[in-house]
Amino acid sequence: MAQLTDRHLREAVASSAICRYEIVKMALDWIFVNKYNEEFRKLPQTELINRALNDVVTGVATLEKIEELRKKVKDN
Repeated sequence: MAQLTDRHLREAVASSAICRYEIVKMALDWIFVNKYNEEFRKLPQTELINRALNDVVTGVATLEKIEELRKKVKDN
């Protein structure tokens, strides 16, 4: 899925049905469960945060997917 520009990301966060604080929490959780993912590990911190926020507001990162990956991380 295409990355949102900064402007579009701000607009998506502002208009999201999810509370903006919940978006931030989900983005942090998404980063945590993907910390061993090679694609995420190579990103600079600012890009990693933008990527995680983008994934949350576009529906790539959902609570269900986060929980699924969290279980996999715990098993390893």
